[in-house]
Amino acid sequence: MTGEAAATRWLGPLRSAVSELTDLDCARLCRFELVLRGLLERYPVDAGLEAGVRSQHLRQIRCGLAEAGCLALAVPARHGGCGRPAVLQALLQFICGYHDVDLRDSSGLGHGQLIAEHTAPQVRDRWLPALLAGAVPGIAITEPHGGSQVHATQTTAIPGRGGTWAVTGTKTWISRLTEAAVFCVFFTDPGGRLCAAVIDAASPGLARRPIAPAGLSGWAWGELRLHAVTVRPCDILGGPGEGIQLLREHFARYRPLVAATALGAAAGVHDHTTARLDARRQAGTVTGLRDNALITLGRTYVQINAAFLAALTAQRLAEARDPLAQLWGYAAKAHGTDAAYEAASELALLTGAAGFTADSGTAKARRDLNALLYADGIHDSLYRSAGRSLTQPAYVSDPLPTVTTEDNNLVHT
Repeated sequence: MTGEAAATRWLGPLRSAVSELTDLDCARLCRFELVLRGLLERYPVDAGLEAGVRSQHLRQIRCGLAEAGCLALAVPARHGGCGRPAVLQALLQFICGYHDVDLRDSSGLGHGQLIAEHTAPQVRDRWLPALLAGAVPGIAITEPHGGSQVHATQTTAIPGRGGTWAVTGTKTWISRLTEAAVFCVFFTDPGGRLCAAVIDAASPGLARRPIAPAGLSGWAWGELRLHAVTVRPCDILGGPGEGIQLLREHFARYRPLVAATALGAAAGVHDHTTARLDARRQAGTVTGLRDNALITLGRTYVQINAAFLAALTAQRLAEARDPLAQLWGYAAKAHGTDAAYEAASELALLTGAAGFTADSGTAKARRDLNALLYADGIHDSLYRSAGRSLTQPAYVSDPLPTVTTEDNNLVHT
């Protein structure tokens, strides 16, 4: 990519949409990207490397960002972070995605936010320092019968010794399978209610079966099997039976960040394509760019920026715990990843055969974006959930604000 802080150039025009950020915050974004670029030179995550090497490098990059003071910029001060506005995390995700989608876990708490906000003090105090130092958190929700059917969770807990539970079941399509130091695992409690708990990745009774994914292959992926894994009362996230509510609140926050990562990747493909076309023009390989190429560049530029603005709105609503946060989380993730994948696919056609080689950054971005259409919520299911929210009586019958005489006079002034 051109320039030392190429991703942050996309963010400059959006400054008015993130007015809570200061000039110092913008400087922090530029420094973050420069530090990230330096770490990528030492620990490359190119498609041509073996998956195990990429996994090791990704962990070293996260630890390197932590050492440079760049991992917890948007983490609240009460959790040990810098306490900058939450919207900053979406911009950091955009920068990570710009350089490689597999960098999506390089900054922030990620799924570790559940640990920071919903665990007992002794559990939080154990894991938060490790996460802020670079340890990777994982989450285990989906099962072989279908990831979207959370109410049909078959992983169950039975009473154990001394007030503990013994959890048994199989979780599948789990990312960060071997790298995660800790998992947030969802299961049904002895009363049949959905709940979640913090489980040490080194706990007895955990087994893993790796599966090679088609995209997002930087992190290990596959099945996480639990056989009578011990869960103490203090390990429970929130309270017994609060699993559904935890999922809703967490993913209302998390999905806009996924969209931001995806759109950053599309922006990276856009810059690469533009630079390649310009280089060919200057070299005389082509005498001028065709209208269809210029139209594609213009249209995808607007699509990426518009979808990113929607993702920023969704994140704000989630942080404010707005009643529409879940609806916007569904829609922003589905639309953002759709727009990113479509833009990258269109732009790849302008790069020629070079954009379709196995080690091409553009080809890798397209594979990763295709995988993101299914990770953290399948895009069609999310659209359907958004549509269902829009047809709920509470939404349909919500009246518009009453226009007073004074308001009406202002409108016509």
